[in-house]
Amino acid sequence: MMLRNLTLLFFFITSLTISPLLADDGGHKITVEIENFDQSEAYLAGYIGDTPYILDTVAMKDGVVVFSGEEHLEPGVYLIVLPPDNKFIQIFIDDQNQHFTLKANYSKLDEQAFTIIDSPANKLFYEYVNFLSKKGPEARDLQEKVKAAQAEGKPTDKLEEQLNKVNLDVKNYQQELVKNNPDSPVSTWVKFGFETDIPEFTGEEGDVQFQRYIYRKTHFFDNVNFADSSLYRNPMLQKKINYYLNQLTPATPDSIIVSLDHILNKVKPVQKTFRYYLSQLLNQYAEEAQTKIGMDAVYVHLVDNYYARGLAPWVDKETLEKIMLEAQRRRPTLIGRRAMNIEMRKEDGSKISLYDIESKYTVLYFWRYDCSHCKKSTPHVVEFYNKFKDKGVKIMGTCVKMKEKDMEECWKYVHEKEMEDWINVVDPGNLSKFTAKYDTRITPRIFILDKDKKILINRLGAEQLEEVMDQIIEEDNQKLKESLENK
Repeated sequence: MMLRNLTLLFFFITSLTISPLLADDGGHKITVEIENFDQSEAYLAGYIGDTPYILDTVAMKDGVVVFSGEEHLEPGVYLIVLPPDNKFIQIFIDDQNQHFTLKANYSKLDEQAFTIIDSPANKLFYEYVNFLSKKGPEARDLQEKVKAAQAEGKPTDKLEEQLNKVNLDVKNYQQELVKNNPDSPVSTWVKFGFETDIPEFTGEEGDVQFQRYIYRKTHFFDNVNFADSSLYRNPMLQKKINYYLNQLTPATPDSIIVSLDHILNKVKPVQKTFRYYLSQLLNQYAEEAQTKIGMDAVYVHLVDNYYARGLAPWVDKETLEKIMLEAQRRRPTLIGRRAMNIEMRKEDGSKISLYDIESKYTVLYFWRYDCSHCKKSTPHVVEFYNKFKDKGVKIMGTCVKMKEKDMEECWKYVHEKEMEDWINVVDPGNLSKFTAKYDTRITPRIFILDKDKKILINRLGAEQLEEVMDQIIEEDNQKLKESLENK
């Protein structure tokens, strides 16, 4: 269904980039005639990625609204939005046909029986939609019959044959549409739905499944023409990218980084498309780095390999400096790096450094006595230590206050919260520069280090400590077992 309700974001027209005239000097003029519609205005919306923005609001007169301007609209997918429920009609704008008329009956919008005048692309699109609207119910009916027959233990061969015939009809229709209309934006839209034709593989079932997965992932974007400037305003690309990242890419930083580089390399041919996705992905992983373990490595990679290399020239100097600084702050505590040494002061005045601590695992816990989140986290850490202190775990707890007058409250907190068995330290004056080395702008901060002080986990929540530590110990024991067996 191309007609539905949606929540729209209002987008000031002054911030919209409109391309210069492409085919002629006629600008754009989209006339919409809606029967049985009594509202006083309608909206024209466009996509950036998969987010719709209101671009124009025009008064309606006698059920007619005209969206017009002296400049061409950028090619892409647009929406005619009808208040008060924000139902919308999807239309395609190409760079050759920006003067057309659409006629509809508001009471029959769900039927999508629109009359299109002077727009071959939209006429073609709604012919395709109407074809699917007939085949869809037919396919769903057959699927239900197959399920019912299977539940009753009856044969399903004929039903499945009919279902395959419907699917083949749709596939053939799509292929013919694309073949006969290679330059139409509708073909671009249809091709997004093409499944990758995976060849037959031989071998053990597990190997075959893996080969199929690798082939599909490798060829996932084969049907996408990334040189097409309309992709910037096509929500299907965003959906395809999301699927690639969330379904086909393992949720590990290294795998995500490889996939991001693959995507960004694909979208590079069109600057505005590249700009949108690079910016969007940087923001996405900046947010995920706050809640998901290891995702700060993805953020740092994007900054180092794109922003720091001058591949984002649209970013002003001040913003770029902030982005670079944020990456610099995150870099020292990336998983897999050796934690930076810090020399701190114990309650008795003696000094101890992180590298002095000999233990199979070291947990770094940075806290403040006046931090509400720390007050909630500390009991979890105390309970964790009591369970794991006999399993090679030590805790270096650091009060991040840096003024001598605060030290008394730091030590008071240590005793009140029963943290005495830990290695508790302070560093008034920040002589060790721990604030920069461990980015303690936000507390609490928790890290798990191995015996060589390599960072195993960063940005961990206190309530996650026990579960994560169990997993680490189990994995290490398994590695040790396999190593002994192989000797």
